[in-house]
Amino acid sequence: MDTQDVSLDGHVAQVFKQGTASAERAIRRRGETPKDHLPPFLLVQSHMMQLQAQSEAVDKPYRLVTTQIPPAYPPCTLSIADLNPILISEMKLETHHRGRMTVVRSMVPPNRMNAVMGIVEDAEGTAALLQVYHQPEESVVPKEETLRQGGVYLLKEPYFKTANSERTYSLRVDHASDIMKLDDGDELVLVKWRKSRTITKTSQSIRTQGNAAVSKKRWAEAERLYTRAIQVAETTEDKQLAYLNRSLTNLRLGRPARALSDAVESESGYGETPSEKALFREASALYQLAKFEQCLEKLGSLTSAYPSGTSSQEAKAMINRVNTRLHEQQTGDYNFSQMYKQAEATPPVIDCATYSSPVEVRPSPGRGRGLFTTRKVAAGELLLCEKAFAYAFADKKSLGKMSILMNVVTKKAVAGSHATLLAQLVQKQYHDPEAAQLFSQLHHGDYSPVTVAEVDGRPVVDSFLTEQTMSLNVFGAPRMTRLGAEVRPASIPPDQKEEESAHHTTGIWHIASYINHSCLGNCRRSFIGDMQIVRATRDMDEGTELNFCYKRPEGITSYDEMQREFRAWGFICSCEICLELKVTPEAAIAKRKTLHKELQRAMGGTAEGCNIPKALRLLQQLEATYVSSAPRPGAPRLVVSEVYLALSLAYLARNKQLDAVEMALKGLEALGFIIAACPRRGTAKSPEKTLRIDQWGLMTDPLVNAFLHLSQVYAKPAPEQSKTAIKYAKLAYTMLIGEGVTFLDTYPELKSSIANLPYIT
Repeated sequence: MDTQDVSLDGHVAQVFKQGTASAERAIRRRGETPKDHLPPFLLVQSHMMQLQAQSEAVDKPYRLVTTQIPPAYPPCTLSIADLNPILISEMKLETHHRGRMTVVRSMVPPNRMNAVMGIVEDAEGTAALLQVYHQPEESVVPKEETLRQGGVYLLKEPYFKTANSERTYSLRVDHASDIMKLDDGDELVLVKWRKSRTITKTSQSIRTQGNAAVSKKRWAEAERLYTRAIQVAETTEDKQLAYLNRSLTNLRLGRPARALSDAVESESGYGETPSEKALFREASALYQLAKFEQCLEKLGSLTSAYPSGTSSQEAKAMINRVNTRLHEQQTGDYNFSQMYKQAEATPPVIDCATYSSPVEVRPSPGRGRGLFTTRKVAAGELLLCEKAFAYAFADKKSLGKMSILMNVVTKKAVAGSHATLLAQLVQKQYHDPEAAQLFSQLHHGDYSPVTVAEVDGRPVVDSFLTEQTMSLNVFGAPRMTRLGAEVRPASIPPDQKEEESAHHTTGIWHIASYINHSCLGNCRRSFIGDMQIVRATRDMDEGTELNFCYKRPEGITSYDEMQREFRAWGFICSCEICLELKVTPEAAIAKRKTLHKELQRAMGGTAEGCNIPKALRLLQQLEATYVSSAPRPGAPRLVVSEVYLALSLAYLARNKQLDAVEMALKGLEALGFIIAACPRRGTAKSPEKTLRIDQWGLMTDPLVNAFLHLSQVYAKPAPEQSKTAIKYAKLAYTMLIGEGVTFLDTYPELKSSIANLPYIT
C-alpha cells in the first residue's frame, strides 16, 4: 500500500530484460555438472579487485543496488544427521541438492552488495562464489561477522548456479536457516582448516575479549565471543556471566527475545534472588518486546531486592516510562507533541505503546479475516495507534543509494527500503519465535509454508514466504503524514516537505494489515514515524468491519483500470465507486476524461481566473456522465467534487456567499457526505439555521480547506454555522493527519475563532 512500484520504469525494464535473458541461459544448462571450474587463485584475485573497486565507490553520490528474488524454493527441514555430503565438483547447475550438504571454508574478506559474498573452497579444493542473502544491515552486523575469512560453514541442500560469467559458479543461500557456522573443533571441519591452538583460551579470557568489543560498540563481534565463552565455560559462574553479557549484546542487536532468554539463563544458580544486572536486562528485554506488565513486575522485583543498587535510578526512570506505555495501551491517550519530537530523529522510531482496544480481528465473510469494531465509535475517534512490527526508513538523503527489489516471477519491482525490510523480517523471525508465529498469521496468498518450525535447535525461516507475505501486507509511509498531506502545503517548510520519498519508507503493521480494502473506506491511516494511526471517518456500530483504500481512487479511471490496481492482492473491489464505474459505458468514461481536461482549463488555475459560466456548462455535462442513480444522497462522484469545491472558491472571490455555500456543499455531497445545511441556495429566508453532517463521506486532503472555505462563506449570513464549519474542519484534519494537536499550528489565524470549540486529540 502506497509503495513505489517501478516495474514499468525504463531502467528497471532493462534490468528485467537482462535478468530474463540470463535466466534463460542458465536454464539451458540446468542439470549440467561443470568441468571448467576456475582455479581458486583467479576467483580470489577477481574478488579482491571487486572489493577494492567497491571501497573506492563508497562516496559516490548515486548507487543503485538491485536485489532479485528468484523462483521460490523451500528451506531445508532435515537435520544434519539426515543429510549426505556433496562436493562442489559433483553439483549440478540450477539445482537444489535435496538431502545433501556441503562444508566450505571462506578464503577471502567478504564483500557486500545485495548479499554478503565471498570465495569459498570445499574439501577437494574446488572454489566457488558464496552469496548469503537477507542478512542484517552492515551497521548492525558487519559483513566480516556474517562470513569470516577462514571460517568454515555448512550449507544445507545447497543451491548451485551460474554467477556473473559462463565459467563462474556460485552457491546461493536465500534462507537464514540453510547456513551454519561450524566451530573449529567440529568433526565436520577438516584438520587442515583448523586453527592452531598452542594456548587454549578460557571462558574468562574470551569474555574479556567480548568486553573489549563492547567498549567499541562492536555488538555482533561481542555476541560471537560471548557465545564462544558459554561453549567453553567450565564453571556455572563463567557460564552465567557469559550469558549475562550476551544478553546485553542481543539487546543492542535488536534481538530482545534472545536477550530475555540469555538473562533468564544467567539467573540459574542464583537461588531465589537473581542478580541485579540479570533483572535489569530481563526488564529491558521485556520493554523492547512491548510486554509492559511483565516488565513492570520485573522492575518491581529489582527495586525491592536492590533498593540502593547501581541500576535503581535507571529502573525507577524505566518504571515511569512503563507506566506511560501502559496508560497509552489502555486508554489511547498519547502525547502527540512528544511523538513529533521523537519523529525528527533518523530513523524516526517512536517510544510508544500500541492501542487497539476498540478493534479486534474476526473472520470476514468472503475476505478471509478483517478488523472489526468492538463497540460503537464516532467519526474522528482513535481506533488504532500501532507500533510497527518491522520498519525500514529511507529519506531523501538515502535515496542516492536506492535499493530495488525485483521479483523475477511476478515481474514486479519496488523501489525504496523493501530489500532492507525483507532482511529485517527474515532476521526477526529467526531470532524471535513469537514474532515468527505472529507474522505467519498474516495473509500470504496461495504460498504453501513448510510445516517444520525448528531443526537442529535452529528456527526454519522461509525467505520466499516472508517476501510474499511482505508484498501483500507492506505499507509505504512518510516520516510524518503532516509533512506530506495537501491540507495546507504552504505551512510546511520546503526542506521538511515529504513528497515521493514518503513511499520509500516501508513497514509492517501487524494489526493494521487485517484492514481490508474499500475505495470509500470508513477509516483513515496516517503516520508519525513508525506509529500508524487509524481513525474512524464515520460513525460506526459495534461489529462494523473497518475498510480503508489500498490505492487512492481516481474519478476519471475506467473500471478495468481501477481493478488492475488490486490484482496483486487478488480481490475485486465492489465499493460504490467501483460499481458505478462498472456500469458506466467506456464512451462515458472517455467523455469524462475529456471534460475533466476542459474543466481544468476553464478553472484557470486561480479562483479569480475561473470562467464560471463555462465551468458550469461543462460541469452539467460532466454530471451527465454518471449513471442516473449516482446523484442520490451519499453517492460519491469524485471528479464532480473537485469542480464544485473549486467553483466555491471562485464565487467566494466574487463575494457571492450563497453561491459559494451551494458549491461547497455540493462538493462535499459529491464525496458521499449527507449534510443538513441552512442557509443554502433557495433556503435563505428559512428561520432555522443549521449545519450538520449526518453521514461523513470520502476523506481527501482538500476536505479541511473545504470546511474552512465553508466557514468563510457562512461568516456573514450564519456566524454560528461558520464556527460549526471550523469544528468540522478540525475533525477532518484529525482524521487525515491522525491528531488535532497541530491544527492551530497549521492554521494559526483560527486561534481566536476556535477558542471555545471542543478539543480533539
